[in-house]
Amino acid sequence: MDSLFEYRKCPNCGQDDFEVLFGSDMKTDDFNVLFDYMMEGRDSQEGVEGYLVPGKEWGRHVKCRNCHLIYMNPVEKVSKTNEYYFKAKNTHAPTIRESYLKTAESQLHLIQKYATGKNLLDVGCAQGFFLYNASRGGYTTKGIEISQDAAEYGIREFDLDIEAKPFEELRFPENHFDVVTLWQVLEHVPYPLTVLKEVHRILKPQGLLAVSTPNIEGIPARILRRKWWDIKRLHINQFSTRTLGDILQNAGFRNTSSVSYRGFVSLSILLTMMLKYLNIYEPLKALFNADSIIGKVLNKIMLIYPSSLNHCVVLGFK
Repeated sequence: MDSLFEYRKCPNCGQDDFEVLFGSDMKTDDFNVLFDYMMEGRDSQEGVEGYLVPGKEWGRHVKCRNCHLIYMNPVEKVSKTNEYYFKAKNTHAPTIRESYLKTAESQLHLIQKYATGKNLLDVGCAQGFFLYNASRGGYTTKGIEISQDAAEYGIREFDLDIEAKPFEELRFPENHFDVVTLWQVLEHVPYPLTVLKEVHRILKPQGLLAVSTPNIEGIPARILRRKWWDIKRLHINQFSTRTLGDILQNAGFRNTSSVSYRGFVSLSILLTMMLKYLNIYEPLKALFNADSIIGKVLNKIMLIYPSSLNHCVVLGFK
């Protein structure tokens, strides 16, 4: 097997018994070309589609016969993906800013409903949109983000406390945080159970964990199947509400429950995804620049949807 990849057992139950749902059309060279362009802040070159392009089937997807988790196997080695994430350029923040800040407000309302303390850690905080809202809401916040460029954006724009390191390299005190959030993180990590067990360790007793991921059993995924926009080269785990709840329980969390919040997507993001999907974005991309008049208008027009339409959102307590 190529040295770029590693084979893994089910990242939830540890069994090695699966059925193949669909294979990979990805060549080894795709990794290097794709991430060279991610680091430069571009999406594609010579037909190699980038991370924000929907509906691309990258790695082989399998389904565990024991716990039913769907995951990519094999996966690229952690050391390589961490290097890519660390160096990736943050070029989309101006486009996503308005809609992500609005979504973060809704996420914060969810946290305020269930959490009792104010010491909050956001793992995989990206540009810090949720952290910013949490800090304004009276929380003492800490962010972890592997992308140095995204972390620097949050520090610069919102004056946030963010460390640009992989979560597994940090060692927080036991029973330290009241709340830990992982918004759209677990689909990216090769060993999510290990991450969740560490989160359990650093949470205080009765502390709250909030997790969201794309939902492989959601309506868009059921309709589009392999063309679903969350079948991406960097999404190596595909959870359903059931399997996400299962892995939280396996990590020691109790009273797990499925919840929902209001998501917001700007017309700019929606049109960009559609045009990329149709391969006609490049000639029109200047229209969607966040600094252009049209771009500013499109970024202000928001569509509201329930997170349950496309995402799993599960809470658990220590």
